[in-house]
Amino acid sequence: MTTQSQSSASEYLEMVCQKLPVVKNILNRFGHMPLGVYAERLNTPPCPSVQSRDDIRQAVFGQIYPVLGKDIATRAANDLMAAGTVMTTTHLGIDYFANSVQGNLIYGAGIFTGRRKETTIPIFCFGNVPLNSSTFARGLLVYESELGNSRELPLRLPIFPDNEKRTMTSLAKPFTIAMQQKALKKTNAWKKKNLISKSTAETIVSLLEYEYAIDAVLNQESYAAQAMIVNRMLGKRMLKTSEHPPDIVYLEIEKITAILLGKDLNDKNSLAYRIFFNATLRDTIIQHLDGCPGCWHANTLKNRDTAPGKPDGTATGTIFFWGIDDYKRRVPLLLKSIKGDFYLCGRDDRGDSFTMNFNRNELIQALEKQKLLPSLFTCFLLICFARGFHCVGGVFQGAYLTWMKTCLADCLKVQGDTTNAEMIKEITTNLYQDGMLAFMSPGQNNELLPAGPIEIIQAGGINRDDLTKAFGLTVTQAHMAGLFGSLKDADAQITRQQSGWQHRVAQACSRELSGKVPLCKPCPIF
Repeated sequence: MTTQSQSSASEYLEMVCQKLPVVKNILNRFGHMPLGVYAERLNTPPCPSVQSRDDIRQAVFGQIYPVLGKDIATRAANDLMAAGTVMTTTHLGIDYFANSVQGNLIYGAGIFTGRRKETTIPIFCFGNVPLNSSTFARGLLVYESELGNSRELPLRLPIFPDNEKRTMTSLAKPFTIAMQQKALKKTNAWKKKNLISKSTAETIVSLLEYEYAIDAVLNQESYAAQAMIVNRMLGKRMLKTSEHPPDIVYLEIEKITAILLGKDLNDKNSLAYRIFFNATLRDTIIQHLDGCPGCWHANTLKNRDTAPGKPDGTATGTIFFWGIDDYKRRVPLLLKSIKGDFYLCGRDDRGDSFTMNFNRNELIQALEKQKLLPSLFTCFLLICFARGFHCVGGVFQGAYLTWMKTCLADCLKVQGDTTNAEMIKEITTNLYQDGMLAFMSPGQNNELLPAGPIEIIQAGGINRDDLTKAFGLTVTQAHMAGLFGSLKDADAQITRQQSGWQHRVAQACSRELSGKVPLCKPCPIF
């Protein structure tokens, strides 16, 4: 029996399985399967859908075209329409989060190996999270550093100032050259303090000077547009697999949903219109999804709306939409009947009231003026359930998406709409791609650490041999490589009560995976 300080990667993975049944199920079913073979399972063919999918092509093209141009917009829209699946695990923003960045690469395994002919990897990202969330859209994440017993990775290098950290990423204004200059100064300060190596500092400076400071980025009107450009450039820097590696395109799912709602709210036969404005169907769905993760907690929303003083921050979810306050922060909303009319009502974090008439015209105008943002449920309602896209998600998505699917199908069946209920039942809702890494970087004292874009770029990028080795890992080994993230997702006790836990996990990964997982070893930048 190993001591706690010498726990194996398998024992740490068991801690994850105890808290996250979906991981346990995946490992039981596919643990010995090569990662590349598992990734190919995610590419489920398109299925019959309640509504036509053609308007998604237009929405995707329209979001990309003003930022990246007609060629990439056309290719990405066509690739998405040919696919039956789309990745929905990622938060909006310039992405340095190892799990999501590598997850996108794993998802694209068939493209990299030539079994699929797409030239782009479209990713649907959620922007209803603050800049300071765990994926840190506010700045850069650095995984290369000496761990010690007190410092926790990744290090966070901010671009946006502290007073903007709670701004929703979807609504963040573009960063400026002044913000970029402050990040450069902080990078040099970190190097002087030996928090990061000279090679890491050179990589960060190179990114800040050649990706962040170009006119094409600085002249954008939103951070979301800047992120689309920089993420594509990061992909090109990371991928050395061919002369023309696929374009990784991050799209804002709420913006796509808002465009689709502009059409659906004018169509009384659309799924969204029926759920929003058929009182019997709407009330039944609100009741059956009460407490579902990603949806709402009705009693908690009511308490927030009526309690005196400022709300206490208890998680409430929101019904159909988030309100947006004057500080670009989200407001949880519930649906209330007032004198025969329905309103979306809530209170922001300062206790100020938010009220909006719940009718077609008000909703469309509020979405256009960015006073409302579609909720997670509404995004999946329009993209997954109405238009039949299989959404590839993380450790929690399979459970709540299946709950939503069952609820919608059952409620439609009660209404006599058996045909659409059966189509919705056929949508695959348990596609899982999370918690797995295929590339790691060497740390101090026999450690293996996650590799984000900075570490991958610092090592000279990923070539075909690296991909062959990575996709040959088993699903279990990829989960071991991803323990930094999955232990936190599982809220494992060691992440809360044991200092230096990452150091021990990194050493356990080294004992188990050295020689098996591709390593991103630093190389000089010229």
